[in-house]
Amino acid sequence: MAEQQAKNKSNPTRTTLTVRACVIRDGTPGISLSMGREVIGEWTDSRAKTLSLTDDCKVAIQGADGEQLYLFSVPGKLLSGEQVSDTEVTINFEL
Repeated sequence: MAEQQAKNKSNPTRTTLTVRACVIRDGTPGISLSMGREVIGEWTDSRAKTLSLTDDCKVAIQGADGEQLYLFSVPGKLLSGEQVSDTEVTINFEL
């Protein structure tokens, strides 16, 4: 067990998480989380309209009036983030 933990620390996994405010798979407005082409999570929320990347690479999910509804963050070591559009943000990180 200790060997595997040491191996994982010397070879961290780099990945990119994409967060979108969009119409999700059930046809309702909501938030979608994906890694590559695979959707790893989503939830319905008709209030979520826009996303913004914070200075510390968290995703602020906002309503139509700009009110912050949620603050989403990832585990591990943050590498970078990108504001792709007002409804899409990507975060690169290591686990």
